[in-house]
This record gives sequence, C-alpha cells and structure tokens, in this order.
Amino acid sequence: MAETRITGRHLRAGIVWLGAASAFAPAVAHAQPYQFDTSEATFDTTYAQTLISLSGTVKNRSGQALSGATVTVLAWGDGVANAGKTTTTNASGGFTLTGLKRRNVLLKITASGHYSEIVPVDLHRPTSETITSTGTIAMNPTKTGRVRLLFGGDTMMGRRFTDLDADGIEGEAGDLIRPASRAADAQALYAYMRDALSSADYTVVNLESPVTSDTTTPHPYKDYTFFSYPETLAGLTYAGIDGVSLANNHIFDYLTTGVTDSMLHVSNAGLDWCGVGSNETNAEATTIFRTLNNVPMSLLGFSELVSDGSSDLDYLLVARDPSKAGALEASASNMNAFIDAETPERFAIPMIHGGVEYSEYPANSMRSKFVSLVNRGAGIVVAHHTHTAHGIGLVSASGTPRFVLMSLGNFLFDQDVLETFQSFVAVADVDVLAGGGFDVARLDLIPISIEGYVPKLVAGEGLARTGRHFGHLSTYLPKSPVGQNAMDGLSGAVVFPAGHRIVALRSASQYTTSTTNQSQNVSVTSQATGPIAFTRNAPSDSLSYVKSSASATVEWGRDLLINGDFEDLDVDGDFSEGTAWDQSTVRYVENSVVRSGMGALVMLRNASNSSEITVYNNNRVSFPGGSKLTITGWIRGDNAGPFTLTTRMYSDSGATLSTTDSYTKAASTYGWTQFVVNVTAASTATSARFYFRTSPPAMGEARVFIDDFSLIRWEKSSLYALNGFEIPAPNNWSHVRFTNIASGVSSLGVTLGHRTFSVL
Repeated sequence: MAETRITGRHLRAGIVWLGAASAFAPAVAHAQPYQFDTSEATFDTTYAQTLISLSGTVKNRSGQALSGATVTVLAWGDGVANAGKTTTTNASGGFTLTGLKRRNVLLKITASGHYSEIVPVDLHRPTSETITSTGTIAMNPTKTGRVRLLFGGDTMMGRRFTDLDADGIEGEAGDLIRPASRAADAQALYAYMRDALSSADYTVVNLESPVTSDTTTPHPYKDYTFFSYPETLAGLTYAGIDGVSLANNHIFDYLTTGVTDSMLHVSNAGLDWCGVGSNETNAEATTIFRTLNNVPMSLLGFSELVSDGSSDLDYLLVARDPSKAGALEASASNMNAFIDAETPERFAIPMIHGGVEYSEYPANSMRSKFVSLVNRGAGIVVAHHTHTAHGIGLVSASGTPRFVLMSLGNFLFDQDVLETFQSFVAVADVDVLAGGGFDVARLDLIPISIEGYVPKLVAGEGLARTGRHFGHLSTYLPKSPVGQNAMDGLSGAVVFPAGHRIVALRSASQYTTSTTNQSQNVSVTSQATGPIAFTRNAPSDSLSYVKSSASATVEWGRDLLINGDFEDLDVDGDFSEGTAWDQSTVRYVENSVVRSGMGALVMLRNASNSSEITVYNNNRVSFPGGSKLTITGWIRGDNAGPFTLTTRMYSDSGATLSTTDSYTKAASTYGWTQFVVNVTAASTATSARFYFRTSPPAMGEARVFIDDFSLIRWEKSSLYALNGFEIPAPNNWSHVRFTNIASGVSSLGVTLGHRTFSVL
C-alpha cells in the first residue's frame, strides 16, 4: 500500500509525493499537534536569522597571492538571498563575505589570466560558528599551449525524467521533464552544475540515449530501452557542454531510426559528436577535431558492448559494414587506427564504454584496453558504462605515467541504485611540452551527489568523504587482472581531497604527507572489542598503522552508507531535506537535537496514537554476498515508546531473503546510546534495507532520535596486531575492531596511525 512521503524541510511546506510502500505500513497522521514540531520550527526560524561570514584566500598553484580576484556567490532556493553577493581579494589574496544565510553556496572565483574556479561551501554550520573559511583556493593560469578539458559520465534525459511513475502518462506531478516545457525543464536539471561545466575550454559527456521523438521501433531483444526528446538537448548546451560521445549500448535502442535521428538532432543542437554511424566506416570517421589555445586534440568514442539479447546482425548494438548502423566497436583495430592516425601530432582521447555495471574496479577486458591505448600513444583514456565511478588509474608510457579515468560513473541519469549517487566530473589541464608532446600533470575531480536524478556539487565533509572513497579505490586497484598473477602495467594514482577539489597525482614529488600515531585503551568483552571509529584529523587523513598491546586479530572496514549521518552537504539551496530516507510529518530529518553535525532523524508519537511508525532508507545498500557486517548508530529517547531496528536482506534479483529484528529498546527516557549489531550476510544476500520502528508511549509525547548510523563492511584482517603494521593510504577505512584477544585482557591498548596528504 502506498503512503504519503514528505522530506524534512519540505514537510512543513506541505509538498508531498507518492513513494514506495513500507512493509510496516507506517501511520502518518496524529491526533494532536506535536510539541516538538513547534520547538523545531522555532529553531529553524532562529537558525535562518542567524547569519554567518565566510573568509578565504586565493592563490595561484605556485603559492603566490592573487589580489583583485572577484569572488561571487551562486545560490538557489532557500539560500537565494546569498546569490550575487560579491567581493574582491586584497593584496594577500584574502577575502571576507559577511551577512550570509546558512545555506550551502558556490563561490565563483575569477582572476585575470587564470581559469575560473567553482568552490562549494558548507554554510550549514552550528550557530556557535560566526565565521567559516574556504581555506586556500588555488587557481591555474591560462596560457597559449594549455587547454582545460572536463569529462562527465553517463547522461540521459528520458525514462523516469519524463514519466516518473512509469505509468505511460507524461506531464504528471513529479515528472522532471514535461511535454510543454521540455527545453526549459532540461536546462533546470543542469542548473547546479552549469558554472562548473562552463569553466572549462571544452566539456564532453557520454550521451547514453538515442535522441528521437519516434519510438515505433524499440529494440525487440533488450530489457531496457529509452530515449531523450530532441528538445532536451537544450539542457546540454545551456550547461556549457560542447561535445558528446554516442558510442554506447543504448544508442541503438530504437534501431537505425534512433541512430539517424540522434546524429541529426545532436548536430542541429550545435554539439560535437562521435562514435556512431550508419555503418562502421562512417562511425570511424566521426573523430572530433578541436584546436584550442594552440593545443590540437582528437576525441573518438568506442563501445565494448556488441550485443544484448540477440547475436543477429540486424540487432547488434555496434555498426557493421556495409549498412548496419550503430556504435563504433571498441575493437583493437578500430582503436589502434584512431591512435595511429592522431598521434603524436595531436592529443588523442579515446572514450570507451564498457566494463561491468555497478562494479568498483575495471574488468580485465577494460584493463587490457587501457594499457594498450596508453602504450600506443593515447594522451588520456576515458571510460564509462558501469554507472559507478571508479578510481583513477595510471599507465606508464616511455617512463611517463598517463591518467586513465577508469569509469566516470553517472552524471545525469535516472537510476535508484545507491552506489550510483556518488560520482565526479574530471578536469584535465593539458599542456603542450616545449620539446614536443603533451602533458597532464594532475587531474582535479569535482565530486557530485546525484539527488532525485539531478547532479549537485558537494561541500565540506561530503566532499571529503567522496574524495576518500575515490582515493581508496585508486590505492586498492588490483595490480593485476582478476585470475592472473602478472602485473599488466595499470596502477592507481594518489587521490585525496584537497581544498575545494579532489586531486589525482601521478608522482610522490607532487605531494607531502604527515604522520602521527594516536593511542587509546579499549574495553574488552569475551576477548573482543566493539567497532572503534577512526576519527580523522583532516579531510585527507587516512588510517596508516595499527598496533595492539596484546596478541589479537584485527579487522578493518568501510562505512557503506553515504547518508547515515543525516547531514545535507550538497549545494542546491535546500536545507536538510533528507531525501535518502522515507519521511512524513511524524518522522523526518530535524536539526535542533543532534549527536553531531547539523542533522538527525526524529520519530514522533502521542499516547493517543494507535499505531507504530517506521522510517527506512529508500535505496538498498549493496555488498558482496557473505559479507561480515556491523550495523551501528546512536539513539536517544524522550519519553520514548518501544523501539526496534529491523534489517531486511535481499538477493541480487531484489527478492527478500530475511527480515530480522536486529535491535530493540524498551520504552523509557535515555540519552544518546550506541547500538552495535554484528551480522554475517548469507552467501546469496547482496543488499539490505533498515527499518527504524517505534510505538506510542503510555502517556504524553514520545520522541526518538537517531544519528550517525553506519553499516560497516569488514574487508581486511590480520593476525599480527601485536607486532604493528602499515596500511596503504590514501584510503577510506572508517573502523577497526579486535577479536581473539589474549586471555585475561580486560583493556586493550590500541595505536592507530594517521597519515594526512597535502599538495605541494
């Protein structure tokens, strides 16, 4: 049964929409107003009226102060009062903006002779903070022989964008693109990203959709087909996107008609395109040639995916001579021909669509292509298709490492898979070398959060967390293909959050580290400790060392949740909307009672209520089957009724495998209390959803608060904690725990190493 679902900041404005049904049928009505609603509204009012100042320093990448740089605030929605505020930097490069509303914003920094920078800023700070800082903002000079390129991932504007509830009727409430306003609606989808995308000399994305209004010829063998209306291309041009790769597994979703229409409509929109044709020969000839700032570039797209549902020539996804339309196949002959024709005179950029969907690391076939292309002369290799962003790879060619964007993940896409919500766009500054050739000294990654299918920049701890995630994937990129022992030449770059960006570096000469050790004593019960959180000293701080005072087995793992802290760290003008959680007027993300940060979840009941209420995460959290997991978080009760945390496990197909009451707490009043539940998933269990449930109290009003909720997957272990050992960094390890501790030990001394990374 469907229920009304309302997000935190919107629930008091009365904006509602239909959402997925809860298995526990939570009630959403109450017999009388809740006292907490009044106190929360008072807090919101005070918070909105308590302004904050923002300071920072602008320098070039050599560390020299930039005076006279212009700093302009970009803002939307509830934070629009901040929009347009501007100042200039002083002789030391410093600036201060005062009187800002506490809503996340972007700063646009412009300075003569430099590329502009778009800086996300977390202004959702406690009222005790009257001023916050961006730190140092580094700008790269423009010059002849340098071009800034920006690469975005999988992009489409159909399916759920035009028909959210998939009932076949377009233009209903909730549809993001409506028949009467397709162009304007598409532009709105890119509004939060436009300034960042436009800051480059050339921006290219993977347009993973036919562009057509003729849907009479769907591919008869594919499980998923979709299209984007021609009018929606106005969104790409509005956002500053210059070119698109059409070489992917969806360009043939509407057969030859869809391919022909796509080429026509994309051309008419003024966009460069490549990677598709009426036959293979024509597709090979679609290389994008551009020379910008005296840097000659060539871009061509390729698709690794040849068939889907049928091997019949007429229904292959790729082009074939003499007359089969489709994507340009990522065959060795096609890719080698491109590299050989364009190098060394031009900076060659092959863009490959392939790999395994929802993976963390590239498939063997993609690794082989990356290494071969770089060794043949590619300047940078770009990949997509997995819908999840991978780390950054390196392949050495003639002794010089070159970057591989192993998967850009989603940019603008309509998926509901949690792992696809955390992504990035990549910025590469390409320099022409004095002695010939080209160089990309480093990559900057602009992290994005996809919320309601819309990409938004992230600020503060959200940026740091994303940076650590992609740093982790880069550090732990396997050195050899799956099932093989020999290294193939693909390794991970050094990736970490630095200021307003994530940086990817290829050499130890580009960064510095500082290392400290922190010791503590931890209680031991039944020869084991609970999970010990790794408390970071800085955004780039990584776990680098572990040692115990007695013999023990140590495990370490990552928090798989990206929204269990209930913080709002994207930049969109809204505040604490909590869209990751199913909410209503009696269960929502609030801000006046928190354990940490600025957000927590509250669940409200009166004695006059007759039913329990339930909150659950809207998107299942994925993990490998058989994973060792710990569910942990903090709960607080004010006259609380009985509380239950229920865990539901699912198979790959989404079928429910088990439903377990993992934790219960009796009715009472209690302060912030941690709960810890250890679970080993069944071998067939690959995702989970969590349900917070509470019942009415015996008397009065009940309030249950939840904060800092985590799902830890224990991925690594060692028997040698007593000896101490190093852990590769950068990484995103968030917790450690000890088991099999020597008999008789009641308090274990634990030393954890902190390694912080900084750009030189």
